[in-house]
Amino acid sequence: MALLTVLALSVLLLLLGLTFLNFLEVDYRFAAQEDRRQQAYDLALSGLEYQRRHTHELYVGAAKVTKFVPLSSSTHFFEVQVNSDGSVVSRGVVRNSFRELASHRLVVPPEASLPEARSLP
Repeated sequence: MALLTVLALSVLLLLLGLTFLNFLEVDYRFAAQEDRRQQAYDLALSGLEYQRRHTHELYVGAAKVTKFVPLSSSTHFFEVQVNSDGSVVSRGVVRNSFRELASHRLVVPPEASLPEARSLP
């Protein structure tokens, strides 16, 4: 009888421990994804700032500019373009060597300032 009680308690503790580890893993993945989303947002904001400082390179009708941050990176970059209506669209991207992990697009309406940037889906 005592052996069955010990066995039942051991199984119960094992299940509780596995459940706890599962919750930790889910929380870790969520935190990592949120970190990537924030990095993508910051990269998109960097693209808007880049356009503001390089108006000679980025104007209506100019080709989209892609810059890696830092220059040695192949996984973190922004793309910025000025649309025909004068709005500026910047896209920050975080990827690994296989696929895109997170991206964020920001747009600044024509003749608006940087704080007026809004997110696009």
